Amino acid sequence: MGSILGTRRLMAAALAVAVVMAPSALRVAAQTTDELQRELKAMQAQLDELQEKMKKQEELIDKLSKQRPAAAAAAALAPAPTAEAAAEDKKEQRIEERVTENVMQKVQPSLAAANRTFPSQFNPAIGLILDNVLAYREIERANFEFRSAEIGISASVDPYARGYAIFNGTNDGVEVEEAAIVTTALPYNLTLKGGRFFADIGRLSKFHDHDLPFVDRPLVLDEFVGGESQADGLELNYLAPLDQYVTVTAGAYNKIGAENPTVNNDVGRNFNQFTYLVKPATFIPINDSNSVDVGLTWAYTPKINSFSADGMEELRNSKPRNLADLDITYRYIPLSQSSYRGLTWGTEVLYNDQTFNDGTNEAPVFKGTEAWGMYSYVEGKLTRVFYPGFLFDYTQAIQREQGNSKRYSPFLTIWASEFQRIRFQYSYLDAPAQHESEFFAQWTVLLGSHVHGFRDR
Repeated sequence: MGSILGTRRLMAAALAVAVVMAPSALRVAAQTTDELQRELKAMQAQLDELQEKMKKQEELIDKLSKQRPAAAAAAALAPAPTAEAAAEDKKEQRIEERVTENVMQKVQPSLAAANRTFPSQFNPAIGLILDNVLAYREIERANFEFRSAEIGISASVDPYARGYAIFNGTNDGVEVEEAAIVTTALPYNLTLKGGRFFADIGRLSKFHDHDLPFVDRPLVLDEFVGGESQADGLELNYLAPLDQYVTVTAGAYNKIGAENPTVNNDVGRNFNQFTYLVKPATFIPINDSNSVDVGLTWAYTPKINSFSADGMEELRNSKPRNLADLDITYRYIPLSQSSYRGLTWGTEVLYNDQTFNDGTNEAPVFKGTEAWGMYSYVEGKLTRVFYPGFLFDYTQAIQREQGNSKRYSPFLTIWASEFQRIRFQYSYLDAPAQHESEFFAQWTVLLGSHVHGFRDR
């Protein structure tokens, strides 16, 4: 069959030569008769040579067709291989497989790193997210809120690292929200991240505002973390080589929390004034449709900065701070209807233990306080478009100088497409000296690629 195909290719080539040479024949009209005759003779010689090759190919096909039955008969009469020969063949096959496996184990990391690197090495992924909210509050009345215009850039540096940056423009100006380098080829399942990024504390603290499953951040995260868990520092992640998915994250930072006022990133400090974090996390598959994510975070600051009542004097005699966070997320995703049905139930509980100096450096008055807070929300996936949900959040004030706050928030998310989302939310806020209803309409769009985009995990 291969010879027949070769013959057909030769005939096609001959026809192509004739077609290509036809314009040449027209162009030689202005040439002399002798030159035209020489070209025609050359073409005739080529056609004769092609016919001779075709004839030899046909003879070879006939010869092979006659030899095939004889070869089949000889193979049938050949003696069967002995047991020793079969064992030797299996032994050689096992050796080849072992050698191939060893080679692939050594080569695979480099290949994987190269695959992650080169597609975007000279063409970074760039995206823009626009987030806008129409808000009405009984006390503050109505307002169009330009939340952010967030630009994300991401690309591989080389086979061993990648980098990304998030620039966020708001009414307060433009800031570098994240800018970090992440390794991709460390041994022992390790990943190192350095720069400015969102520390791995809890779950929703790592989400940008536009990525939240509801309009605004839970009260307890604003109070205990300081909003988004932005941090300048280093973070090491380890993926345990177990059948069960388990990761352990360890980090060291100037501070955790974009709105955390206790530390200035531009001022140096001792190592005992850094914030250190440890977080083990796991994913538990219950069955094909149900799963649970669990994470436990401990953030420890040996000496937390404290200030006088007027906020002007930084006090010495600093005391440690312990912040614990337990996050549990249950997901129901039926495999047969994953694009149209589903349920997410997320809960996070935070506990803060801290000692405050309510006095001065000369006359310190230490006061130890313990506070806790939590949020819990459920979001259903009725269709590809409609996601209704409900959020409840509760928090105590860290210094316990005022009463507790709680909020009830039903919401509805409408996914016009995977790049455009509209959300409506009503909230009733029950806080000290603030009892009011709030209404929100959020419109968020994504242009181009983005390093996190609209995410759930």
